[in-house]
Amino acid sequence: MEREEWSSTLGFILASIGSAVGIGNIWRFPYIVGANGGGAFLVPYLIAVFLFGLPLMVLELAIGRSTGTSIVSAFRSIQQRFTAAGIAIVAVVSLILGYYLVITGWVLAYAFFFALGRPVEFSAFTDSYLPLVFFLLSGLAVYVTVRSGVREGIERLSRYLIPALLVILIFLVAFSLTEPGAFEGIEFYLSPDFSKLTDPAVWIAAFGQAFFSLSVGMGILITFGSYLRKGPLFRNATIIAVADMLVAVLAGLVIFPLVFTAGLDPAAGVNLAFITLPTAFMEIQYGMLLGALFFLMLFAAALTSAVSMLEVPVATLMDSYGYPRKRATLLAFAVIVLLGLPSALSYTSLNLAVFGRPFLDLADYLFGTIGLIVAGLIVSIVGGWFMNRTRICAEIDGCGWQQRVYMMLIRYGVPAILLITLIGSFFRVAG
Repeated sequence: MEREEWSSTLGFILASIGSAVGIGNIWRFPYIVGANGGGAFLVPYLIAVFLFGLPLMVLELAIGRSTGTSIVSAFRSIQQRFTAAGIAIVAVVSLILGYYLVITGWVLAYAFFFALGRPVEFSAFTDSYLPLVFFLLSGLAVYVTVRSGVREGIERLSRYLIPALLVILIFLVAFSLTEPGAFEGIEFYLSPDFSKLTDPAVWIAAFGQAFFSLSVGMGILITFGSYLRKGPLFRNATIIAVADMLVAVLAGLVIFPLVFTAGLDPAAGVNLAFITLPTAFMEIQYGMLLGALFFLMLFAAALTSAVSMLEVPVATLMDSYGYPRKRATLLAFAVIVLLGLPSALSYTSLNLAVFGRPFLDLADYLFGTIGLIVAGLIVSIVGGWFMNRTRICAEIDGCGWQQRVYMMLIRYGVPAILLITLIGSFFRVAG
């Protein structure tokens, strides 16, 4: 069976941007910046992206293109004993996607409600079984896309949704900056507090946000790289990283002017997207239209990220076990829906919880935080220490001094930073 490929480098870049730009960029990044020193937070964040996240991106793409296969087969080709490590990463990504589709469903629901001009409170929404319905609808959209293949599904979706996302984002930024609370919102968002740079928690937050928003350590870029036959990896990875960061920064220029205009709490944290912002939209002129556009943009980001995550187990079933795409997609999707059901039901009238904590929150911590850090450690160690150096050099245009510096960072810097981030995550929970 002939292996699929991207139709062009542009298609690959757009799909990879779609993978990187997700819900976390648009609602998580802004409040993390605001709570961790404003503009000063960008210092550790830029260091994290370009000195640590970018090398790991390049490594994953190099592994994928060099081996021409997805993560389990790629790890097996490096050394047979790493097969189980590849399977573990696929499991982590599948578990993350299970609850990510729940949040994607919430976004889709809010876009629908605002488009009808009938937004609902989050508590009323989750006190019904509507979250379960929208979880299944968002999952179905992801399934249909991946089932259609690399070019006809993933690439085509990204070619339409990523430009549309950017157009909506620029329009919302332009509107938000005309609102009465624009100056206060930008001041809260970007006014630098350099004293925060002495706080280790700020650096941990910056590295955590950088690694996870770039989709590194999940096997996605290994899989995407395996569909790529040509093009400079450093340049392409840099474009993806810059685009990911740009969307995140612009999202804050949308959110905080609107929040300050409506006189709401800018430090609402995780409640920002589904409680604070809907209230802000209802308080301002043209709020229904703006709310519909915002959540439509957020859904586009969530959908492209979810599609890239589903491609990881699907490609694994195809490459390692010989399944045809349609059967692999159906099997992977069915398993992920079952994995996501407890999370979906935890924010319905059933209120499924573990030790008094919603199942989705527990899954986010165990898989989206701890599991993802461990997966990143595995990729950096297997690729950095055991991948044949000659093969990597062949993919990254030689091993000059710049490439040698990057390999040193991958071997020593990335595992150290991820380990520190992992320890910091344990301490935050314990605290």
